Amino acid sequence: MKAGICSIIWKERMDIFDVVATAARVGAEGIEVWGQPPHIPDAADLDHVAEIREAMEANGLAAPQYGSYASAGKAGFIADMKQALAITEKLGSPACRTWAGPGNSEDLDAEQWAATVADLKEACAMAADMSLLITLERHGGTATNTVWGCQRVIDEVDSPALKINYQVADTYTNIIAEEIRILSPHILNCHATNSRQTTEARTMTRLADGDIDWAILIGNLKAAGNDGFVEVEFVRRGNEEISLEETESELAADIAFLKECMG
Repeated sequence: MKAGICSIIWKERMDIFDVVATAARVGAEGIEVWGQPPHIPDAADLDHVAEIREAMEANGLAAPQYGSYASAGKAGFIADMKQALAITEKLGSPACRTWAGPGNSEDLDAEQWAATVADLKEACAMAADMSLLITLERHGGTATNTVWGCQRVIDEVDSPALKINYQVADTYTNIIAEEIRILSPHILNCHATNSRQTTEARTMTRLADGDIDWAILIGNLKAAGNDGFVEVEFVRRGNEEISLEETESELAADIAFLKECMG
């Protein structure tokens, strides 16, 4: 397993090439490039994408997946997917992260389910022709918001090119561990955040300090044979935005912790 980051950590606060340099300094092994401006200012500008790849390779960084916003079951998905897969290929990444469905699994009607599955079947065929994978974000507001939704999409699309990008939707380590057990044959990579509930509110913490025991979860992933990336998705401490300098030092702590857990 490897410790990576998502460039969305910085959103509009940092240029992608500065993100690459920062990732190398904190010891990350890969970057999931955020598929929005300013990191990808123009999805049709593959020369810019090639420059990102060159910068990452020069700094010894992999591209575990590309963070697209193509959403199956919504209008324009196939055109968005073609563009996203072109970027994925140009980045030298094995997978394109995308979204499944126009709403939560329990809220989709039969027509929405059928459209989502049909779109993903076509996307997986396109990806397979390019020797690429599709990873679905396990995320609220989509058909993969629950383990049941993930499993239904996987079963109905029925493609070896379809994987799950696991993201926690709960703060109880035992529940997350059970989800990982169920979904482990399909999990490619994971997004990692942590938080702690106080009497006042839930606040974001270092990965090592929150309510979720990432050491246990990484052990579960390793035991299931996962050798993908665990990517720090956000670096937030409390409820206030922190400076770029503090973001870098806190990210270095998160990366060091992930590597220690991976052993």
